Amino acid sequence: MADEPQVPAWDITPPGDPEAIQVLVDAYVESNYDIRTMLRVLFNSDFFKNARFARVKSPAELVVGTARMAGNYNGPRPGFNMLAMECNWQGQELLNPPSVESWHTGPEWIDGGALVRRVNYAANLLGNTSLPGVKSVIAGLKTKGNLSPADLVAGCLDAIGPLDVSESTYGELLAQAQEGGELRWNTEEDQTKSEQRIGILLALIAASRDYQFA
Repeated sequence: MADEPQVPAWDITPPGDPEAIQVLVDAYVESNYDIRTMLRVLFNSDFFKNARFARVKSPAELVVGTARMAGNYNGPRPGFNMLAMECNWQGQELLNPPSVESWHTGPEWIDGGALVRRVNYAANLLGNTSLPGVKSVIAGLKTKGNLSPADLVAGCLDAIGPLDVSESTYGELLAQAQEGGELRWNTEEDQTKSEQRIGILLALIAASRDYQFA
């Protein structure tokens, strides 16, 4: 759940939480090497629960997760191969890791070029109000009636995750939402503006540091 150095590098760079690893080792050995017991200990542990959003999403996770959320690949159609190419452009050529160690994870996924690519990909999809998944988010928010800026931000974060964000990210999202005031659905013009505002807010969330973590 959290980024760790590659196991072969532990002699040089020790793991971030050796106590947690030892807990899992003990559970595995004491249960006569039963993986189910070890996983039960893992899933009920505090270190597992506290590791939420402590790992950089791999390109495959980001690409597929965002595409599923946006709903633009709900069935077979031309263009599926471009999802694999997008992973490649972000630094993860599927089924072709650089070595038997597999890909190095964590901050190594992020460099100048890859970060711009990741942000643009996610923001362009989730900001596209014509896609089925984004339309579903809009429809869900519409059922709640007129929304204050704070409720709008909360609704978008809940629909996209639910996603916890830092105070700075939340402040930026709230400032954007406050520019348009209350989200209203009373007239056709209100509806058009509200849909556009939701799309902009979803794109900002997708471009945030918080969305890039799993």
